[in-house]
Amino acid sequence: MGKKYSYIYLIFIIVVSIVTYPLSSLSQQEATQLNAASFDFSIKSLDGEEICLKDYQGKKIVHLLFWSTWCPHCLLEMAKLNKLYQDTGNKPYEILAINVCLNESIKRIKKIQEQYQIQCKILLDEKGKMTKRCGVVSIPYHIVINKEGVITDQFSELPKEKTKYLKQFSPH
Repeated sequence: MGKKYSYIYLIFIIVVSIVTYPLSSLSQQEATQLNAASFDFSIKSLDGEEICLKDYQGKKIVHLLFWSTWCPHCLLEMAKLNKLYQDTGNKPYEILAINVCLNESIKRIKKIQEQYQIQCKILLDEKGKMTKRCGVVSIPYHIVINKEGVITDQFSELPKEKTKYLKQFSPH
């Protein structure tokens, strides 16, 4: 019986390695040189507003968070994002929380929005096109885009030490 579970575990590790390899093969330099225009989008928010990424270009840094209500780690990130949103104050910074809409209902998303007091705009990637276009294979996943429309950072979890992260919002 133990051998059977060892084989299953080994197969699981191999599958996870194959699936996550594309993310790890992208160097930091390549990731920061990607242009946000390659996955520009126009999708509806939870409130029915049409949101276009290009509308922020030249005006604000955009922080995309891909998440779902059924993902416990995503909900932990939401709490951190609320704090981050407060810490950035009135700086040119916008958080867009893109719900990947897998097995989601609007009612559930609104309940989570209220429960976690989510302050940022929630966008609905109903058909998963945005998630796929951005190459997101696991959630939560963050993509930070500077005012020029260039991706400056990608990560799975907000940094514990936010001082370095927040420096990018200060004038140079």
